[in-house]
Order: sequence, then C-alpha cells, then structure tokens
Amino acid sequence: MSAAAVAPPAAHDLITRWQRESEQLLRSSGLAWTLLRPRSFMSNSLAWAADIRTEGVVRDLYGESPNACVDPGDIAEVAVRALTRPGHAGRAYLLTGPEAVTAVERTAQLSSLLGRPLRFEELGPDQARSRWSRRHPPAVVEALLQSALRQRRGAKAQVDETFAGVVGRSARTFGQWAADHVTSFSGR
Repeated sequence: MSAAAVAPPAAHDLITRWQRESEQLLRSSGLAWTLLRPRSFMSNSLAWAADIRTEGVVRDLYGESPNACVDPGDIAEVAVRALTRPGHAGRAYLLTGPEAVTAVERTAQLSSLLGRPLRFEELGPDQARSRWSRRHPPAVVEALLQSALRQRRGAKAQVDETFAGVVGRSARTFGQWAADHVTSFSGR
C-alpha cells in the first residue's frame, strides 16, 4: 500500500517521501510486488462524525477543493485480486473513486442521508494545524497541510479507471460508502 501522491513530482511532503522510499525499498528487494496507490480514503470523513453528531457541523480545510477519494473496500478488493490471481506482479495501481467530490458536497450528501441539515465550516490553515496537532506530530501536520494545498490546486481531482479495469465494475461513490456508514454519523 502506497499513495497516489508518489507519482506527481510536485508532491514532496514528508508522508509522500516516506511512501516513495518504501516503494523503492520494495522494488529493490528482489520480491514480487504490486503497488496500490489510493487517493484519499472516503473513511477519512469519519473524522467529522463527532462534530456531526453533536453540533451538526463539518469542519475542514478548503471545502471547495475536489478529491477523487476512494472507498477502502474497493482498495481491499484490488488487494485480494493482486494477492490471489496472477498478472499483477510489477504493477502500480492508481485507485480513485468514480468522481471528484468536495468536502462541501460530501457534507450535503451526509445531510441528505441523515435527513437533517448539516453546516460546513471552512477552517483556515492555522485552525487545521491546531486541530490536527491534537492527533499528529508536527511533521505529519505540516505534511497534511501541504497535501491539502495540493488538493486545493486540483492535484487530487483526477478520476482513474484502474479499479474498473482490475475488478470489472465501477468504483463505489462517496454516497454509497456513506450510506453503508451512516450510523457512524448518526450515533444510532
């Protein structure tokens, strides 16, 4: 498991550098390998769940920036195929969802699923840094801020059909993922 950010040379934050180094070690190991390079996980939206349940609000950085986020179940499905079927060795698979969605759009979809209004609150970089610092060390927080800025510039909007080519069906949408996880947001 790697990350989609390893391919574009403009991505040079700490997490991306770690992923590139890990890929290089794997490639030079002499072992057969298959790289899964997912875009952001749809499940990252679970970080919003507590604020949605208690305040009816989603707080995030750059709410209008698109991200072709991917369902972790779709990543797992590609991993199972790569591990159990021939023809995947030496390949790197970019894995995205079927559409690029913004945090504002995901908030609207969650609102519809929950049957109640949700408000999106745009965080500034300093606010995001403060919130993320509660969970991550400073170097990781700075990497996340750099990644968010790349997303704001459109770097994560690309939809790729690799998943469909490997599995034979379309990747799941954020709405489908959210419907499966609605109780995490409702508390019921």
